[in-house]
Amino acid sequence: MSEREIIDLVKAALNKVRPEFATEFESVGIDTRFESLRIDSVDTLRMITFLEDKLGFVFQDEDLGRIETVKDLTSLIQKSGR
Repeated sequence: MSEREIIDLVKAALNKVRPEFATEFESVGIDTRFESLRIDSVDTLRMITFLEDKLGFVFQDEDLGRIETVKDLTSLIQKSGR
């Protein structure tokens, strides 16, 4: 899966969990920090669940704890072979 495809998937996940911020999510890029997106822990969990459903695998808890940017998430997804 390419970096662009993963960014688009992250945007789709964010729009699913917080559609009221859709215009803000348009600017999400590889260096975007998740803490800057105004999503809380419940939103983050819903986003991860959306991604797991779309990708067909489950993220490991220890890996999720290391994700701070879209780039971190992209690396994790690409490492999984998706």
